[in-house]
Amino acid sequence: MTELIENNKLIELVIEKHKKFLDIYNTEFSGITGKMNTLKQQSDNVKKEIETAEAKILVLNEKYYLLFHQAKKLREEIFNMIQEKMRAAGAASVQEAARISGKIEEFEKKLQNTKNIEEEEKIIVEMKKLLYEFESAARKAGITITCKGIPDKLNEANFSHKELLSLQNKPKQDKGSMEEYGKQIRDIEGRYNWLKHRIESHNTASAYWEKQKAG
Repeated sequence: MTELIENNKLIELVIEKHKKFLDIYNTEFSGITGKMNTLKQQSDNVKKEIETAEAKILVLNEKYYLLFHQAKKLREEIFNMIQEKMRAAGAASVQEAARISGKIEEFEKKLQNTKNIEEEEKIIVEMKKLLYEFESAARKAGITITCKGIPDKLNEANFSHKELLSLQNKPKQDKGSMEEYGKQIRDIEGRYNWLKHRIESHNTASAYWEKQKAG
């Protein structure tokens, strides 16, 4: 009987030891798990931001070129129609309109090739002046016309180009953040796995001794 009591006390001490370790390891494991989940969530968020930015960059890159092209087509339609009317009416300002048209065509070519936003904005300012001059030439021939739709498209293209430039470096910067999150996760992953293994081991041992105590 004495031997049984001593054995039970010994088992209780073993169980108590395992529970003590479990308390210590579970507390640390909980903290590391929370930190790891936070880092993974932050990494996932950055990944989504990279994907969104890269998709937007592709769209904007096509959009601002397309808008410049649309502005050119609209300008050609208006200019061709007005110059045709001028020629039919024998208007003296038809030569002035042709001169303005030639200058604008030169600026349109520059717009399709320039990557410099400041140069682009200067070109658009000059084009707006020429469009106003064309409207004046048309009025001299007794023709009322507005070229408003053309500057609107030029402005929209310029805005899209600015937005594109503001986003261009974002994916690279975000990839740097994502790599840093990955490094932090790897730094604590070893301890996380070790704690997980130790907790499983102590739980198994504790369950075994609880069974021995009961039986």
